[in-house]
Amino acid sequence: MTDIKTIEHSISTLTEHFNERMSEFQRVLQTSAPASSPTSNIAAQFGSFRVFVLAALESLQMQVQVLSRQCDVMETRSRRKMLLLHGVPEAQKETLQSVVVQALTDHLDVPELTDTDLSFCKRLGKSKNSKPRPILLKFYNLTQRNKVWFKKIGLKGTGITLSEFLTKDRHDAFQLARQKFGVSRCWTSDGAITVLGLDGKRHTIHTVAEVRLIGSKTGDSPIASTSGAASQVGAVQSSGGQSHIAVPVSKSSKPQTDKHKRSARR
Repeated sequence: MTDIKTIEHSISTLTEHFNERMSEFQRVLQTSAPASSPTSNIAAQFGSFRVFVLAALESLQMQVQVLSRQCDVMETRSRRKMLLLHGVPEAQKETLQSVVVQALTDHLDVPELTDTDLSFCKRLGKSKNSKPRPILLKFYNLTQRNKVWFKKIGLKGTGITLSEFLTKDRHDAFQLARQKFGVSRCWTSDGAITVLGLDGKRHTIHTVAEVRLIGSKTGDSPIASTSGAASQVGAVQSSGGQSHIAVPVSKSSKPQTDKHKRSARR
């Protein structure tokens, strides 16, 4: 993934550099060559060449993006049996697999979990005195991993949390979605990120670009500005879908109605 990102960045940089140099050369060409010059068609040839090169660079960029998405999918599949455990206190010379099993069995209903269910455990990052490092754990069995994952609600209030081991692109998308829509509106399952939009619809996303598209497609406004509207919608829905908001009647409406009634009697 890192190599592909480097290639993608190189193509993007090359495109920008090419555009700058071509624009500069075109300005010089237009100011220096008179219209009656035998080489006046150079400008047209230059324009055609520029279009061709830009199209080639765009095609390369698209191919790199396709490869990047395919690598992301394969990397996500390779992480299916993995989870990240946060908040477990760190100790010197700890037997990590036993520590993980103890933490999970103490709070989750998984009494059958043992050290032999874990392929490996490893703390990530450099040691910090202020905060314990997260633990990456991989299960031998996907079924056992899912049992632990779906019972993670038992960790609520313990200071220990479980999360999926997302790729960098999906992790960035998940963080942006939580910032944009709120923590309670975003969750992950099997590496896919689900976002509950302000329109009440669920969106499955994988990239930062897809997170940004949610708001632009639905016309969502920031969450803080919709709290009043959301409470009104909730009140309407709880009353059977009918609104009970009073509509003011103009002063002239009642006399006009009486006049029509007298006309009807005649």
